[in-house]
Amino acid sequence: MRKRSMAMLAAGATVSALAITATPAAATDFWQAWGAGSYHASSDFVPTGGSVHIGGWTCTGGAARSFYVQLVKTSSSTGVFSSYSYGADGVDHTDPRAIAVSTSTSYYLRWYGRNNSGQAASAPCSKAYATN
Repeated sequence: MRKRSMAMLAAGATVSALAITATPAAATDFWQAWGAGSYHASSDFVPTGGSVHIGGWTCTGGAARSFYVQLVKTSSSTGVFSSYSYGADGVDHTDPRAIAVSTSTSYYLRWYGRNNSGQAASAPCSKAYATN
């Protein structure tokens, strides 16, 4: 299913890029945007370099007051790294810590919205990305 998602992502990348105008400042290896929800999982991607930074964004107006992003290894669905928690303020937030990755391994991103109590909470839209 994930291999098929990669082909679909490649075909839809231009449409997604037009849907969200805010982009991370660094060169982006991968990004994906979603509509409403408290949890999202991206399509697979393979990093272009030996390290990445992960980050995300969410628009305001939902129950989510914060979010965080997790980098996951596709082959085992094992969480590799979780970002800091960031405010649901409509601004791109990139975790400053570099994550060592393999350019021959597939990864995906999980985006989690949270309320002030730390429970799952929905945002009207969100995005997660990996930068090199």
